[in-house]
Amino acid sequence: MVDYHLVVLVHGVWGNSSHLAYIEKQINEHIKPTDGSKLLVYKTGSHSGYLTYDGIDVNGKRITDEILEQTKQITDDGGVVTKFSVVGYSLGGLISRYAIGILQKQGFFERIEPVNFVTFCTPHVGVSKPHTQNLSVRLYNNIAPHFLAITGSQFFLKDKIGEFNKPLLVWMADPNSVFYSALKSFKYKALYANVVNDKRCSWFTSSISLTDPVNSSYNKLPQNIIAEYIKGYEPNVIDASKPFYYEKKSKEQTYDKSSRRGLFWKTLNWCKLLGRIVLYAPVMGLSFIVSSIYQRIQTLNRIRRFHNEKSNNLSHLYEYDENTSLLTDLTNKFEDGQDTIVEDMYGAMNWKVSHSSSNFPPIILDDSQTFIVEKLNTLGWRKFPIILRHTPSTHAGAIVRHADPNFDEGKVIVRHFVDNVFKLE
Repeated sequence: MVDYHLVVLVHGVWGNSSHLAYIEKQINEHIKPTDGSKLLVYKTGSHSGYLTYDGIDVNGKRITDEILEQTKQITDDGGVVTKFSVVGYSLGGLISRYAIGILQKQGFFERIEPVNFVTFCTPHVGVSKPHTQNLSVRLYNNIAPHFLAITGSQFFLKDKIGEFNKPLLVWMADPNSVFYSALKSFKYKALYANVVNDKRCSWFTSSISLTDPVNSSYNKLPQNIIAEYIKGYEPNVIDASKPFYYEKKSKEQTYDKSSRRGLFWKTLNWCKLLGRIVLYAPVMGLSFIVSSIYQRIQTLNRIRRFHNEKSNNLSHLYEYDENTSLLTDLTNKFEDGQDTIVEDMYGAMNWKVSHSSSNFPPIILDDSQTFIVEKLNTLGWRKFPIILRHTPSTHAGAIVRHADPNFDEGKVIVRHFVDNVFKLE
């Protein structure tokens, strides 16, 4: 009987299994067990496309079923799964964290060793922008959730679940939840986070951080980041044990609201936004409205059918001990087209002077976000800040989501993961 190390790759929102093809190829080519066991890499597919709208919990159950089926298939073929690892990309990291909670509840890890849990560009703290009086941030935080149906409300911590009616991502970060317990059981936990230019997944949420060393909300130029890099993976993988910061160059343009130049650039941004609306709004607006209504109806129908199946009852995952920390701590303290206009609005209304690291404003997180950061950071993550200079699409480029010469820097990041992060035991 052959022992298997099952490695599950989980894609993100609007995605499909092909998005993880490059990582799959690199794992298969460069990681070889030497003890007679076999490595089997499996890409999940039950949550592709618009199915990602159905919620982290529903999709977590879907990929759990896939994992159990794959494990059974290996057993039926005469093998046995003895080790288990997960790599989650973007939303896939959250779906994976939910799935391992279900597996833990079912006793999966009593007989199978959890080894690696790794995320790339995953919004562990949700995607709400840090609190500010800026109108654009408030608009973004209130408009954007509607683009992603149930998943959107969970992304923005607007859902309520469990005995104390807290957001799902808060439940999943609580040390007394099955989700936290499952994550803690993995021997190795690591994450990769874009330092700048990841509009889908900002630094603070993908790195699970209360601070932003480069003030990425304002500073966008990767060439101005002063950092030390991990040898052999420079200038893309930063050595997080050393300080890194943003240094405003003497030739860098600074656009202040009070200056004519600042007014010019702000006006230009508004013109770009209005031009995009005039050009695309008639078609995109109608298409978006029709698509949103249709997808919401489809989502609600799918969710209704999902919960009608007794085997899909998830309420037992939210059992809670009143003496645990969640209540006390909280009391004391799109694919690209659908979010383009919102991003342009955010950029136009948020055009400000760039800041060096010495004077950037602090991140202001709410109680739920702070709770998530503090609790998840007790788990001993290895964190790898990453920089991509050749593409503005850093979210996709980080994992080489598709063949694009501008994504070659992502190959350096994946090589670092294969060489240094993924462990066989």
